[in-house]
Amino acid sequence: MNIELARRLEGARTSALPGGTSGGYRWAGAAVLACGIFLVDTFTSIGSAIAVLYVLVQTLTGESGNRQAIWTTSLVCAALTLASFFYVHGISAEFQTVFRLLFSLAANLVTCALLLRRSNDRQVLEAQARLLELTSDAILLRDRNGRITYWNKGAEALYGWTSAEARGRLVHELLGCDLRHSRAIAEQQLAETGYWSGETTAKTRGGREIAVFSQWRVEQDRQGMVRTVMETGIDISQQKEAEAALRASEHRYRTIFETLAVAIWEHDFQDVKRELDALRARGVTDIRRHIAEHPDFVIRMRRLVRITDVNQTALRLMEVATKEEFFSHLDGFLPENDASFAHCLIAIAEGHPVFQEETVVRSRTGRLIPIIVVLSFPPNGEGLDRIQASIVDITERLAFQEALEKSRRELEHTAQAAMIGEISASIAHEVNQPLSAIMAFVQAAQRWLDRPKPDLEEARFALDDAITSTEQAAAVVKRVRMLLGKAKSDSGDVAVDALITNVIRLKQKELSGQDIRVSLSLDAGSRTVHGDRILLQQAFVNIIVNAMQAMDETQPCERMLVIDTRSDGDNLTISFSDTGHGLKQTEEALFKAFATTKPNGMGLGLAMCKSIVTAHNGSISISNRDDRRGARVEISLPEAVAQQVRETVEA
Repeated sequence: MNIELARRLEGARTSALPGGTSGGYRWAGAAVLACGIFLVDTFTSIGSAIAVLYVLVQTLTGESGNRQAIWTTSLVCAALTLASFFYVHGISAEFQTVFRLLFSLAANLVTCALLLRRSNDRQVLEAQARLLELTSDAILLRDRNGRITYWNKGAEALYGWTSAEARGRLVHELLGCDLRHSRAIAEQQLAETGYWSGETTAKTRGGREIAVFSQWRVEQDRQGMVRTVMETGIDISQQKEAEAALRASEHRYRTIFETLAVAIWEHDFQDVKRELDALRARGVTDIRRHIAEHPDFVIRMRRLVRITDVNQTALRLMEVATKEEFFSHLDGFLPENDASFAHCLIAIAEGHPVFQEETVVRSRTGRLIPIIVVLSFPPNGEGLDRIQASIVDITERLAFQEALEKSRRELEHTAQAAMIGEISASIAHEVNQPLSAIMAFVQAAQRWLDRPKPDLEEARFALDDAITSTEQAAAVVKRVRMLLGKAKSDSGDVAVDALITNVIRLKQKELSGQDIRVSLSLDAGSRTVHGDRILLQQAFVNIIVNAMQAMDETQPCERMLVIDTRSDGDNLTISFSDTGHGLKQTEEALFKAFATTKPNGMGLGLAMCKSIVTAHNGSISISNRDDRRGARVEISLPEAVAQQVRETVEA
């Protein structure tokens, strides 16, 4: 850029305005001077070419740069010259006088031409000066001492100081520079070469430090001394921040790329895409068929795929030490019988956005590694020079699946055996009580018959009870088999209060024998539940037996079993409370099959109770009592009427 252009900008801006104060004085002076020259030339006897002095008038008015003013002044001066000539000499002038007239007119014409040319140059200069003001670049001029002589609008916008505030100040003071600043290094190069460009920093009026890309150029006078230095500046702070953010982003990406637990391979598929396009150009429309019929084409395409980058996980997976030693082409790690690459070619040819396949790769040591590979392809087939493939080693997963399948088969076999054992144990547990009762009744009958005088009536009653217990045992076996199998049990409406009374009558002798007092609070009345009477009775018997066993260590005077029934909305609740030692296990553990705290227990009582209650759409819970030691078992069963309503609605 022309330094002289910027240096002369201030004068050009003011002198280009004819209406300014200096322009008015200039025109007045020119008019006075023209009158004086005309008077001297007309009314004095001086013989020289006085009219030549009109060039001074032209020069004064020509400073405005106005072409019309230049032409007007030139014509006026020529008219005054001719008027004076004819007034003094008339038409019979001597040759010397005519020569002086022509010389004066020639001077007028030459001066007019020079002023018009200067006006053209000035207009160009002013246009260029206006461009300096319009440009967004900061432009300033400083003298050899560093004082600012020119400061454009771009500099005002960039640094914050106005032109009036900046002119006359030292540039290093205004922009916050010192000897250790980067500008000091630039000054040294400027002094050596006369030109410098690069990045520097500066402080704005608000104290903010900004990065500036600047160019400096020196203009010297004829003696080689520095006359003016021009500086241009562009704010690159945002660009620097964007570059820093980009570098940070690239660093994060590279860190993620290198440390990711998934192996990443970067491929170049451009040659493959060109070959596929060439196939289409030759008229091949069915790519799938062509690939299936030409396996040699697939092998050749495999050799065209270059590997451009890999992460550390990929190196460990393929047992390669460095990236430089990694396979250069895809063909290097695919086994000969690989079929996955053919599917990849189809995905590229048909424009699929994602390709995923389960395949096998061969490591540097020859080990075959099962993997899942996923590739994402850009749209329109562009950007195929950097395609990332995510590789997941599934060796452990396949081994785990195989071990899991083996464990599942073993578990099924074990579960079948355990189920058979559980059924056998359940039947034995549930039949144990009726068999004990049968033995007790038969022994009683024997004692009545062994008396010196046999009591046949009592013996008959004992045998009747034995028969009843035998039927009860058979019914229990039948119901347990139904519960554990798929057979349908005999269901009906069961009065809970009546069933509780019957259970207490069956266990009365044992309760009395252990000095256990029974407190009944039966408030269910005639309300019934829909279910299997035998199974519900057996569940109640199991709970009562557990309560009796829990009170073995309790003082006889403190042994009490409290049973109450009540209606809770659509449900009937049966509660069994004892005064035993309480619970020492969690509810979940107590209802688990084969879990027991008794030396001779089987751990099936509560488990069977839960199965029976659940089969009747009810719930069972067990907890310690709040008021004193002991446990409470609570069973909630849906009332028969409510159960029928729900079944009807569901149907």
